[in-house]
Amino acid sequence: MIDFDETSIVAVRRTGDGERFVIFTDADVLPFWEQRFWTAVLDTGGDGFGLPVRYGTVCSAPSGWTLRQLICVVQARMVAEHARMPEAGAAAVLEALDRAIRHMSAAEPLGNGIDFEPGWQDSPYPWTLARAGDLCLRLCADPASREDGITPEQVLIVVDEALRDWSNRAPYLRRLWECRSAIRDALAAEVRRVRQARSEADAERHE
Repeated sequence: MIDFDETSIVAVRRTGDGERFVIFTDADVLPFWEQRFWTAVLDTGGDGFGLPVRYGTVCSAPSGWTLRQLICVVQARMVAEHARMPEAGAAAVLEALDRAIRHMSAAEPLGNGIDFEPGWQDSPYPWTLARAGDLCLRLCADPASREDGITPEQVLIVVDEALRDWSNRAPYLRRLWECRSAIRDALAAEVRRVRQARSEADAERHE
């Protein structure tokens, strides 16, 4: 488990099923960065993983995943999920993510430079690892988000929390509110997709 000072916690959120947490801390955040947190601690199902995040603004943390990169990672997973099961609900997540990307500033990092690689777990997906330079995300290999690893929902929660902070700091930027609205729609769609995947997996198990 990641060690951190509990006094540095600025927010705690859970996935829709209540089973996994995302903890946001302001540890090591400098005032001029203009972001509330730098590290999000994600419950991987068996451990905790520290995810460094930079909002992508001029005055933000000097390193970490940008919000656009995180959106692109989830987008790539949903493309793979839609190819695997076209009727499984990934299309709704993709539609919302497309809207979110359109509302992001053209000056934001494009999210390129991400490499996708197979992991060491068996998975119906061609990749479970996302890398950007020295950064690495190991996504859950299970469409039902029950196995070890970071779930797409958790990544979307991180993006949503960052956009909440960013839009509160710059309430005059309509694009931020619209982007967050799209991310919240993506979150709701992902919760529905996971419920459907679990229901189908449970039904197959009892056949």
